Amino acid sequence: MNTKALKQKKNVIKRIFRFWFRRKSGNGLEAKLNYIFKDPALLARALVHRSWTAGKDMPYWENNERLEFLGDSILNMLVTEYLFKTYPQFSEGELSKRKGAIVSGKALAKSAQALELGTYLRIGKGEVRNGGRNRESLLADTFEAVLGALYLDAGLEECRTFLSKNHFPHIDEILTKKEFVNHKSALLEYMQSKGLPPPKYHLVEESGPEHLKVFKIEVLLEDNVRGSGKGISKKQAEQEAARIALESLFGPEENE
Repeated sequence: MNTKALKQKKNVIKRIFRFWFRRKSGNGLEAKLNYIFKDPALLARALVHRSWTAGKDMPYWENNERLEFLGDSILNMLVTEYLFKTYPQFSEGELSKRKGAIVSGKALAKSAQALELGTYLRIGKGEVRNGGRNRESLLADTFEAVLGALYLDAGLEECRTFLSKNHFPHIDEILTKKEFVNHKSALLEYMQSKGLPPPKYHLVEESGPEHLKVFKIEVLLEDNVRGSGKGISKKQAEQEAARIALESLFGPEENE
């Protein structure tokens, strides 16, 4: 496809996204976000899971994964900034541990649920049947994609405002509930406290169709496998592997 034809196709897809988004949500989601997009196609793309584009005459990159990649970086930077300013007495290790919980998939999914992002998602029929609209990893990824779209449409300050209203108010709950424990951070902190090299995570296996992959990951401590975990995202599998490794070191009660 030549450059002109590709540009025309992108413009057509952009118009489709804009039309679909307005028909699907009106300004309901933007009201929840407390921001009206200058380019609603950006927000529409943030709501498109790769399972929806499968089998359609659309480029792979028209799903929300690129926006998720961007939003992940913005989220990490703004959470780091928030913690640095809010907790001046905390050490680097303490800040890192809290950051890990705040940017965890479970925490992001909670904030996504509060915005009802799942109801606006464009996902494939198979993903719908498998409960995709309520799946933790999918909701967390969508939250990051929306943040990425917001950054492109309005800049960093609007992202900071968005998080201050839609994620940071949950921080106290995130930091006090066991369900938000970041096992990877806890394992890393333990290794550092012993003067040992950091854990290494190794992808062992991928299975399932492209939009429903399951990942198996092993964690190595000093080149010895101490835990393995499975999940529908690499992050989730790494967390499970780290949890198993901690249990092998301390037992389940201490790990909690």
